[in-house]
Amino acid sequence: MEIRKLHIDRPKSLSRMVAEEIKDAILKGVLRPGNKLVETELTRSLGVSRTPLREAFRELAAEGYITVIPHKGSYVSTISEEEVLDLYSITSVLEGLATRLATPTFQKGPERENLLALHEDLKAKCRIGDVDSYWASNRNFHQFIAENSGNGRLTSMIENLRRQILKTRVITLRYPGRLEGSMTEHEEILEAILSGQEEKAEILIIEHMKKQRQFVLGLLRNTAENPQESP
Repeated sequence: MEIRKLHIDRPKSLSRMVAEEIKDAILKGVLRPGNKLVETELTRSLGVSRTPLREAFRELAAEGYITVIPHKGSYVSTISEEEVLDLYSITSVLEGLATRLATPTFQKGPERENLLALHEDLKAKCRIGDVDSYWASNRNFHQFIAENSGNGRLTSMIENLRRQILKTRVITLRYPGRLEGSMTEHEEILEAILSGQEEKAEILIIEHMKKQRQFVLGLLRNTAENPQESP
């Protein structure tokens, strides 16, 4: 059976590039929650027409990054306390389970060495205070643990939830002290994993997620009361 060569739909590919650029601006705080996305400004700054921009809007709306209000326009989605509670509560339990299941895998062999390498990368990003790179390394660290749980469905669920949690990135690690606090928590998690303490590793990862949840909730409440203090 002959397989035909794929036809690459350039406008669709361009829309994905536009979506990624806008998403990056949202995650870095260039575009803030509640900001209106003005088509004329974005087409000019991105150098694209309205067609790929509007397709990008649809993609970002489906992912929850923007909210489209009929007859009013598109806005960067806000983050509610309920959303934070739901996301972190579910993710903490699933990541705890994945960590417990994965711990035996990290007692020897290349998986152990790879986990150590990911942790060293995380430390390096923390030392130089590179928030954006730290987020990427943090995601790699957590995802690698999940991937070694031996449960593909669990891994996929965690990855999906972590994509949604990315929306809280702009209001968290850029605050003084949180980067270092997060790193300390990762040190404790790694120590428990490498020493084969499955239950302790599970508890620590859940506590890590709970601390992050409380931090995000605190910042949301503070921003609501003092909007001028938002980063």
